[in-house]
Amino acid sequence: MIRIPDEIQGKTTILVGRRDEISNAPAPVFDAARVEFLADLSRALLARAETRSMPDVVSFAYWCRRANLTQLAAKFGSRDEVRMGLGLSFHVCPSNVPVNFAFSLAFGLLSGNTCVLRLPSRASATAEVLVEAIGDLLKEERHAALSDCILLTRFERDDLLNRFWLSVADARLVWGGDQTVEHMRALPSRPRSREVAFSDRYSLCVMEPQAVLSLDDEGLRTLCHQMFNDLYLMDQAACSSPQLVAWIGSQDAVEAAKERLWPALVKHVAQRYTPEPVQVMDKYVQACRHAFDNEQVVAIRQHGNLLYRVELSAVGADQDECRGYFGTIHEVTLASLDKLAPIVNERYQTLTYFGVDKTQLQDFVVSRRLRGIDRVVPIGRALDMNIVWDGYDVVASLSRVVDIQ
Repeated sequence: MIRIPDEIQGKTTILVGRRDEISNAPAPVFDAARVEFLADLSRALLARAETRSMPDVVSFAYWCRRANLTQLAAKFGSRDEVRMGLGLSFHVCPSNVPVNFAFSLAFGLLSGNTCVLRLPSRASATAEVLVEAIGDLLKEERHAALSDCILLTRFERDDLLNRFWLSVADARLVWGGDQTVEHMRALPSRPRSREVAFSDRYSLCVMEPQAVLSLDDEGLRTLCHQMFNDLYLMDQAACSSPQLVAWIGSQDAVEAAKERLWPALVKHVAQRYTPEPVQVMDKYVQACRHAFDNEQVVAIRQHGNLLYRVELSAVGADQDECRGYFGTIHEVTLASLDKLAPIVNERYQTLTYFGVDKTQLQDFVVSRRLRGIDRVVPIGRALDMNIVWDGYDVVASLSRVVDIQ
């Protein structure tokens, strides 16, 4: 057990867990008691009336339902080895996507670790629902054994507290910008401590115009719904939300596909999304900056306040710094996938696709020896979290192999 000093307790708001001490004893990966806890959390969240208006919470609840966890455990358990957690894991959680703290907790528990989470200081409805549900479950006798394995906290940026937790942590998960990752790395940690860092990333989408043109009306509605999920559910704040749409094909076919797709998407969005006034202003100011600062910008196409399309003549080496939010995309037409290769650096995370063959995309990543792109998924699945994320097998990264011969 790790004793939490009074000085640390005094500077910390404890949302869930014990104030005085916490376990650092590891458990096997996909431990049955932890799978049971997450499955119960799934049921509890889906039973709450308020979660129906929270797609991020619903998505997490579906991810940690028993059937999915059992499937993940079966895949991981196919390896002929004994795996245990490392001990205590310290998580610095992101503010841009509030639900990610729950995924971070699940990753740590399934890896066999105790989890100490520093939640963002800014509260959110998503976090409140999740914290309350987790706290309620830990009060039940059947989950009492996990009460000293989960600690949900809030504290201001204070290196005294960071240093304490890093001094006792066997692993750290850092979600945040590059500066946050660099800052945490500069603090001392245990010699064998491991790190999984989720830093700034950039994502894109590739589309084949003939595939759009060949859709019937129902197929087009489905595509619009999938694009809505990728672009609007998290207001493009998630690193996996596409920022660039690259059309792969002839100019004529691309223009025809645009004329069919974008009005249909805007109609779909209008029924489901209302931007806040501050978002509208931020979006407009950002578009003006793109127009002034980027030589590749040909035009900015506005579809009311719902969708901005920043049309590019080409993509530059700094494309990964051209970001948009609340329904803002950069858009370019390219003759082939290979035209994207020169700009793909280690910051590129997720590639979503429509109408492009999956094997062609695999060949693109492998044959061009790309430093970036860690995920390739169909349009509509950009935000789907999993234990393989950002190029990490998170459970493998946060556990150890016990070599028994």
